[in-house]
Amino acid sequence: MSQVNNPVAIDNDGSAVLERNVEPSKQLAHTVAEAVELYDVDRTAAHIAEGGYSRVALQFPDELLADSTLVSAALQERTQARVFILADTSYGSCCVDEVAAEHYAADAVVHYGRTCLSLTTRLPVVYVFGRETVDVADLCAQCETELQGSRVLLVSDVQYAHVLEDIGKALEDICKEVVVSRIAVQDCAYVPGAEDAAEPGRLWDLEHPIGEYTMLYVGEESLTLTNLLVTQRCQSALSYAPQTRTLRAESARVNRHLSRRYHMVQRARDANVVGIVVGTLAAVRYQSVVDALKQLIRRAGKKFYVFVVGKLNVAKLANFPEIEAYVLVACPENSLVDSKDFYQPVVTPYELLLALSRSHEWTGDYITDFHAFLNELDQRTDDDGDDDEDVPHFSLVTGTLRQARRYNDPRASSSRDVTVQGGSTEIAQYMGSAGAEHLLARAFRGLGHDDQEDKDSEPMLAVDGLSGIAYKYSHETK
Repeated sequence: MSQVNNPVAIDNDGSAVLERNVEPSKQLAHTVAEAVELYDVDRTAAHIAEGGYSRVALQFPDELLADSTLVSAALQERTQARVFILADTSYGSCCVDEVAAEHYAADAVVHYGRTCLSLTTRLPVVYVFGRETVDVADLCAQCETELQGSRVLLVSDVQYAHVLEDIGKALEDICKEVVVSRIAVQDCAYVPGAEDAAEPGRLWDLEHPIGEYTMLYVGEESLTLTNLLVTQRCQSALSYAPQTRTLRAESARVNRHLSRRYHMVQRARDANVVGIVVGTLAAVRYQSVVDALKQLIRRAGKKFYVFVVGKLNVAKLANFPEIEAYVLVACPENSLVDSKDFYQPVVTPYELLLALSRSHEWTGDYITDFHAFLNELDQRTDDDGDDDEDVPHFSLVTGTLRQARRYNDPRASSSRDVTVQGGSTEIAQYMGSAGAEHLLARAFRGLGHDDQEDKDSEPMLAVDGLSGIAYKYSHETK
């Protein structure tokens, strides 16, 4: 990722932008031999040869792009495949970008760095996590007091997965029981649809309920940690950051995070217009989730719009002021968006299900997996039955009773569905259009929509406008 130095002052002529030095991402491997060792080139080449792949896409995150040319050269020396580098992803870098790979007719993808381990639908994937070091002795020394006599579930970010077994053995003298998680695709490729194919994901075998275990996470603070904390209801949670060698209790952080998520659920419950944001085109069953959300919102009598915006940011969603809440269909890690910077709440599909369900309360369970969400949706749909949807609900956000605006119910037609514009004979009719309601509520609706405008007047000719930049237009003097 590019790093920008020396921010530009407001009162300059723009030359600093053109003359600014941009530093590239830090290079971890300086020779081909270092790249071969660091990025498991020999193992990757063996998988490519075994699968008979002829066109292979290499997907690197921004922070590893500086090493991509060395890795590509090393792979082409060891295989007969044509290799491409995907330097930018359509969505999050943790997801396998099948769409970009298929643009180059690739028949396999090699994914480097951090990953959410989401299932892909079409292309085989070889995962290369990297191998970062951990001071096992320091970790055990810091955990001795906290984990003495406890049952421990040991998990990590993907780049530390290779050292988990060593950490687990070192903790056996301290803990009552140590369960080491494993990643199914750590040493093999994932081939969609193949028999007995290992599926991406973290696996562990527990002899007792998970509520009796303390989770120990090895890795830096990340979306992976957040996802594990909210989906796995362990007795307590600790995280160890190998880069800074710090141990931190995560229970209080989980409570604060869940409190913020619950507040967004309540805001989504008050929303009448919902935007479905498609944040992935690669994860298995994403289209099924989008279709299920449409049905869920339609049954609730609310209006929905579907957006495909690529990488999510505040500016993109701010273009749609009529949307009162968004639901993001993305991988388990990217779906947990901290929406405090957004103008409207951004919730997960499971949170929207909680918001629109009248007969169920949140038990503390949290679902980010698409398969689990669809199963939960089917169960709740069967249990909800026929509720009286005309009954107002109490809003915990405003502290008042709210009557929902029903867009998809023919009984909800009212005088707002037929609007006479000004004193003319033209009638604008709209049924259940949230966009039309928002437009009519605005004082300015664009040129040519003024009620007092003389409709017989000739349109103005286009003329030259100002030229230059806001700092100094061409007609201005110093």
